[in-house]
Amino acid sequence: MAANGSHRVRGAEVPRLAEGGTLVSDLEDRARNRLLKLAGHFAHPVRVDAVEEIGPSVYLLKVRDSSGRPDETQITGDELERALAEQGAVPALTDARDLFRWVEGQRIKLSFAHDPLFAVSLSGVRGLPHQIEAVYRHMLPQPRLWFVLADDPGAGKTIMAGLLLKELKLRGVVDRCLILVPAPLTPQWQDEMSEKFDEQFEIVSSDQVRHQLGRSAWDRYPMIISSIDFAKRDDIRDDLLRAEWDLVIIDEAHKCAAYTGSDDGAVKTKRYALAENLSSPSRCGSRAFGWRVPWTAVRVVGGWRSPTCA
Repeated sequence: MAANGSHRVRGAEVPRLAEGGTLVSDLEDRARNRLLKLAGHFAHPVRVDAVEEIGPSVYLLKVRDSSGRPDETQITGDELERALAEQGAVPALTDARDLFRWVEGQRIKLSFAHDPLFAVSLSGVRGLPHQIEAVYRHMLPQPRLWFVLADDPGAGKTIMAGLLLKELKLRGVVDRCLILVPAPLTPQWQDEMSEKFDEQFEIVSSDQVRHQLGRSAWDRYPMIISSIDFAKRDDIRDDLLRAEWDLVIIDEAHKCAAYTGSDDGAVKTKRYALAENLSSPSRCGSRAFGWRVPWTAVRVVGGWRSPTCA
């Protein structure tokens, strides 16, 4: 006797008894609830609801299409066997724990659509009202504009920049981020991004650039913190500008300002030229979402609007 209650006779399987006492063949049993491609009967795959043998090796199939509309057709046993063979074996049931992890992953992936302060919920910070208002009411609703966060010292401008970065990453907008800061602040920014937002940045300095093999250090790491005075150097700037950035943050950006020369014309410093090139609309390719540049303060440059550097 086979495991399903049917009997084997010389290697063949004869019909078994269903609960109601009716005979159900193995073919009918295997076809029920399967999604099959029945060429010559239906243009698209259909779900088999019921199989009824109406003649020698002839079956009436009651099916539903992708929209749920019921239909039926007559089919031979050979055609049904071929359709089942093309579809392959019935996949094993998924482990309940694996299904839970997949559902939970999808829920987390889409949580930002239901939690307006999703980055705050996931970060190790308790956002203050002025930080929440700046990031969620003014910056995120208008992602392609420029913004200036010019608050008092200690007002949490780094927190605002981190919340903006976290939200954009959670929404799948930002993959590559560059943060340019004064040299003594590079480890501080790295620690803050790691401890408060769980974002791991690589500090790129002259050592990485000098000993690089193959790819540029600016291309090798997706999340980079570097000294602005190092990045502005003539032998460094071109490689940095060749890399693509989805998000650029410049701390103490007021120090990037140009000054007026003797002929009343603007004289651009190397810091100014670097910030101007990073925020140029011509750099906004298919990957570019925008350029976000903080000052002491945070200056945020939207990628599709023409910048007016101060």
